[in-house]
Amino acid sequence: MKQKIGFIGLGRVGIPAARTLLRAGYEIVGYARRPEVIETLKSMGGEAAMDCREVALKASTVIIMVLNDQQVIDVVVGDGGVLSGAEKNSLVICMSTINRENLELVAEKCKEKGVGFVDCPFTGGPAKAESGRLTLIAAAPPDILERSRAVLSVLGDIIHVGETPGMGQAVKHCNQLMVGTTMAAFMETLTMARKGGLDPRLVCEVIGKGIVGSDLFELLSSSILDHAPFAGSLGQMCKDMDIVVNTGKRLRLPLLVATAAYHYFLSGQALGLGELDGSELIRVIERISDPNAGV
Repeated sequence: MKQKIGFIGLGRVGIPAARTLLRAGYEIVGYARRPEVIETLKSMGGEAAMDCREVALKASTVIIMVLNDQQVIDVVVGDGGVLSGAEKNSLVICMSTINRENLELVAEKCKEKGVGFVDCPFTGGPAKAESGRLTLIAAAPPDILERSRAVLSVLGDIIHVGETPGMGQAVKHCNQLMVGTTMAAFMETLTMARKGGLDPRLVCEVIGKGIVGSDLFELLSSSILDHAPFAGSLGQMCKDMDIVVNTGKRLRLPLLVATAAYHYFLSGQALGLGELDGSELIRVIERISDPNAGV
């Protein structure tokens, strides 16, 4: 039997990622606030912990895949967090997408306690987590990365982007700028096709077979036209685009296109669509373009 892995953050991607590790022979001990998520973990063969501290007491490697900055800070350095139970030379792998300065703060707290830290956000949604095909954006000293390689390799392909935690987040923010602006442009394109009396499926076929065609374009097309699940929620994308805009401010970079796209996502949050698939962004644009359209 392989080592026991701790898992905190069992959401859209966390559950399939944990399942992939279980299939690979790892034991999983996890913590989540929602009872239904814990029941899912147990039904998969995982072990439920009472809190983050217990996860760290039972597993020398802990994966963090929670939603936002405050949650990462709370589960790692907060009262009853991972560091309250972690032993020296244990390992924390942060796979959440958060602001770089907060990632660096958490990494420094781990270093002070002698706990190894890997900054490892990812691209790819639940389906790629389920099949072990995520793209992992890893930033850590080589020796620490090697300690995490066996586990991470089960989840996907590792790209080592630097030795300093925070660099993984910086690369992920660039990725999310492209994802968010592409999503907004796709929704505008499809709305323009519909309002112009065109067949949206035909328009997507033409665009998808041309130079703009991509995995993301195909995913967006199937989400809108065939109601296939999207990789993340609208609220999650709003959070990520907020981070992108914040990064632009820190770098004194206007990011005019990204800022406009961010306000689409923010409007979706205001309309109460945050828990829905990211593809529901099209409802925001429809509402703006047609005041009589329902939410």
